[in-house]
Amino acid sequence: MDLSRKMTYPRALSLPFRVIPFYTLLGLLQQIIGLAIAPISVLVTAYFIDTALVVVGEGLGASRIVPPLIALGVFQIYNYILWPLMGLANTKGRMKTQLKMRVPLVEKRARLEFKHLENNETVDLLNRVWDNPEGKLSGMFNTLTQFLREMGVTASYAVILLAHAPLAGSMLIVLSVPIFWLAIKSGKATYQAQRDKTERDRYVGTVGWFIHGREPAGERSLFCYAEKMADKYLAGFEDVRKWQLRIGALWFARSKSASVILGLLSTAALFMLAPSVANGSLTVGLYIALIGALFSTVHSMSWSLPYYFRQFTTEREYLKEFNRFLELTEARDAEALPVTPPPNFEKLEFKNVSFTYPGTEKVILNGLNLTIENGKHYAFVGINGAGKTTITKLITRLYDDYDGEILLNGKELREWEIPVIKAMFCALFQDFVRYDITVAENAAIGKANGAADEEIDRALSLSGFDAKAESLKEGKNTLLGKTHDNGVDLSGGEWQRLAFARAIISPAAVKILDEPTAALDPVAESQVYEKFESISKGFTTIFISHRLASAKMADIIYVLDGGKVTEQGNHGTLMKKSGLYAEMFESQRGWYA
Repeated sequence: MDLSRKMTYPRALSLPFRVIPFYTLLGLLQQIIGLAIAPISVLVTAYFIDTALVVVGEGLGASRIVPPLIALGVFQIYNYILWPLMGLANTKGRMKTQLKMRVPLVEKRARLEFKHLENNETVDLLNRVWDNPEGKLSGMFNTLTQFLREMGVTASYAVILLAHAPLAGSMLIVLSVPIFWLAIKSGKATYQAQRDKTERDRYVGTVGWFIHGREPAGERSLFCYAEKMADKYLAGFEDVRKWQLRIGALWFARSKSASVILGLLSTAALFMLAPSVANGSLTVGLYIALIGALFSTVHSMSWSLPYYFRQFTTEREYLKEFNRFLELTEARDAEALPVTPPPNFEKLEFKNVSFTYPGTEKVILNGLNLTIENGKHYAFVGINGAGKTTITKLITRLYDDYDGEILLNGKELREWEIPVIKAMFCALFQDFVRYDITVAENAAIGKANGAADEEIDRALSLSGFDAKAESLKEGKNTLLGKTHDNGVDLSGGEWQRLAFARAIISPAAVKILDEPTAALDPVAESQVYEKFESISKGFTTIFISHRLASAKMADIIYVLDGGKVTEQGNHGTLMKKSGLYAEMFESQRGWYA
């Protein structure tokens, strides 16, 4: 599936032929047979009834009724046996479609620039587009073929009606125009309602997680907020329900009113046809068959066909959203592995760097200047929102749209190839991921080009996770998390140790550790500090932590405030300055004293 081109309606229609040609042709055959059977069944039904009346009335042999009876039986077999079997084939086709289309769609989403994943508007767009994209795109062909079949059936019924009741048939056709117009308008309103309720859905989902999620269970029990959150959830759910109800009620009212009008017209048509039956110009069998055709036409014109018109409009709106998804910018070389061996790191310089997150006005970094040199250990400290984590996002190229210069080995950071950046920098973010895979695989993620068993063992040992690994039934091959029936869950501190192992095993020259001990108890944290020399030997480290005891290990401490460096030096130097760092350190020391 080529996602480099705009997804036009013709391209969407051709998708099933390119992805599942056999099942597509089978479905097309199903629609053609259905179209052919519908008008024939009306004539066969009329012939059967007329023949039955003649056989009974004139006492003729019953053999005359066998051919139309067999024909009716064939139609019933098709409707009740072959049609469901064709439906099963369609289901298998949809499964194959999802299998073939899901991979390129997932890869496209995985390549999106990081900024899109931190933007609420884009996230809402992704949530809408990602609601069964394969089914919606490939389903456009089914919608069209089903619509054409329904139109063909309705047209054939209309021809029969026009031949025997011209006035009634003409009025049905004329009334169909406003009905279809209302369907198109309703389709636009329905999809707009879907857009408008995305934010409401996100809010309701978040509040619902507070009520039933595992992570908030402790606080939910302790603070007894479940009832209040339930009220918020019900209020939000009711808001979404009423929003959908208004659109649904409007559609129902429009369709029902049209159905009533057409129903009354159909009843009038029956009376118009009655004299033709009385004078013999219309047989009883054809009259009864026309009744079925007439009400089938009413159903199609008031419900089925308007539904397809509404569906066409909805699909057109979805295509617009899908193309917006395709237009989202991708990170360059997002899937590329780090180069090997890792290049040498000499120096990283921030020169008057300013940065504001896209779509916001708050300046996070404001003329930042600092230098990171090879082999030294640095600590970034400061109050919340000072820009510490943002600096790591710029270093690792998650964001490129900054002002000023960031020089890596004397060359602008944005001029370096992404595989080089991946090889040179490793980041352990404070919101690290808990992967439901084995212990060894969790650690090995840190070395994308492949890690040997001895490297994994060393990383687990330095991070302090080796004792836990040995206590597990399958050792480092134990599956973690709740995805698997035999998966083992870990405590917050244990997960953090395992995430720390990923940073240790990485061969990157610069290791950025953002709150790497936040979930550890004081003893475990002290053990990490004791091993820090072994962990950081031969590497440049950037340590970000609110626990300033860790900053004492750094050669240089950068104190950030207001998006810029306000103090710098080692621990002793900064304590003598009696500035912000000394104030923060003394405040924390007071807790322990």
